[in-house]
Amino acid sequence: MRRYIPSSTALKCFEASVRHLSFTRAAQELHLTQSAVSRQIRNLEEFLSRDLFIRLNKRLVLTGTGAAYYKEVVPLLDGMENACLRMLHREDEKTTLTISALPTFASHWLVPQLAEFQQTYPQFQIKVRSLDDAAKIDPECIDIILHYGGDHWPRAVSHQLMQEKVVAVCSPALLAQYQDQQTDRQWQCSDVVKLPLLHSSARINAWPDWMVAQGLESGSFAGTSFEHFHMLIEAAKNSMGVAVIPSILAQGSLNNGDLVAPFGDEVATPHEYLLSYPADKADLEQVVTFRDWLLAKQARS
Repeated sequence: MRRYIPSSTALKCFEASVRHLSFTRAAQELHLTQSAVSRQIRNLEEFLSRDLFIRLNKRLVLTGTGAAYYKEVVPLLDGMENACLRMLHREDEKTTLTISALPTFASHWLVPQLAEFQQTYPQFQIKVRSLDDAAKIDPECIDIILHYGGDHWPRAVSHQLMQEKVVAVCSPALLAQYQDQQTDRQWQCSDVVKLPLLHSSARINAWPDWMVAQGLESGSFAGTSFEHFHMLIEAAKNSMGVAVIPSILAQGSLNNGDLVAPFGDEVATPHEYLLSYPADKADLEQVVTFRDWLLAKQARS
């Protein structure tokens, strides 16, 4: 059947001409000549059997019909553009790898790993999503999750990435504020009680467990609490207090000097980080490649 649809060029010329109320400026935007734009508008008017513009001397005035047509055409042009953009960004299921990870874990640990993986395997398109609740993950939409704790993903294959270790950290500026209490000796584990403590609301046992591991008697654990580790890290960097943080999350700030760890070595916890994926995706090339690459990298480190 015949469709009463004018050319896309005519519609683009019409839309630009309405916005500018000038064939000349519309032509400049569309990289056409003024006469080409004028001809497209004339063809569109003939197609519709209606005047869309009135030419008054050197002024261009939109008619009532033109205004009504513009109101209907613009959403259609926007829809066509969005459809094309979606197709341009459409993932190839054979090369797309969708990874879900805890936000702070993704920012501080995963992204640096992905930079190396992307350089080694440029054929894969990576998508990273925030992991807020592993139990609610749709295995149809996610290929791999990197998560903390036990196997929370039903019918998944899981591999241990690493055992968790934590470290007590603070900013150099905070130490400087309390340095007069230290005389000439170095900071020790027991000195944390002299400083304000920061907490993760998701790890209420972090400080008691750290104290026990260091052979210290626990006392009051009053202090400011934060829901996410990235907040806790920023609070420590801004000299609000001392925080017990997983070493893999603190390492970047320790390396660049934003944080220091003068209160003893890392402390191992009974927890672990896992790499998991749906059993029915165990043979996907992108899953196998990323799994083998990351597990081998962790084994070397």
